[in-house]
Amino acid sequence: MFTPDVITLRQFYATPFGEGTRELIAASLSYCWPDAKGDTVLGIGFATPYLEPYANALVCMPALQGGAYWPPASDNRVFLAHESELPIAESSINRVLLLHSVENSEQLVGMIKDIYRVLTPGGRVLAIVPNRLGLWARSSRSPFGYGRPFSMAQLRELMSEEQFTVTRCSSALFIPPTHMRIVWRFAQKIEKIGKLLCPFIGGVLLIEAEKQLYASVKQPVGVRKVYPVGRPAGSAVLGRGYY
Repeated sequence: MFTPDVITLRQFYATPFGEGTRELIAASLSYCWPDAKGDTVLGIGFATPYLEPYANALVCMPALQGGAYWPPASDNRVFLAHESELPIAESSINRVLLLHSVENSEQLVGMIKDIYRVLTPGGRVLAIVPNRLGLWARSSRSPFGYGRPFSMAQLRELMSEEQFTVTRCSSALFIPPTHMRIVWRFAQKIEKIGKLLCPFIGGVLLIEAEKQLYASVKQPVGVRKVYPVGRPAGSAVLGRGYY
């Protein structure tokens, strides 16, 4: 299965088509997270086009995808790691943004479990994923046409099974995946109409979930919990250039 690498993803967002796509998704992200600018945000996947508003942002780019120095005019905040083995302290991140990661992950459940570990109590994860019912998952014109698309029911089940509480569900990219400029002139209007009339058939789904802590359940007599004693080292901080 083809997985877009960091070069392919950067080239896409450097085009007018990619920039238009970014603007529509960024608008939905701002609506979901209007008050996150002071939080520590971790992007997993290729989230850099969407993290400019967040001063305290870090980015984990999966080793198989490759990584690139970011932001270009400041100290690097990107590191390479396996998405299920994040080299980050427990309960140290306020928000996690998943973009170009869920659909391409080789260990999706492990990634969600590790996100739960690094989030603070009450921390939130927002996943932006190709929609199984949308047109973008069926087109190779964008990175959203590769990997495994999801339905909203599948995403809700994924989050709920890993002890997250789903707090928000929405969709974006109601415009067809086309390069025609005349269609993109009406993109904002199409987006508003789509969200109003058929809110879950956009090209990507957005699902936000919150980490909540529950009271522990007393273990039956004779039952002992076993915890992992170590975590393999699997990260690398990037210098300038591609890896």
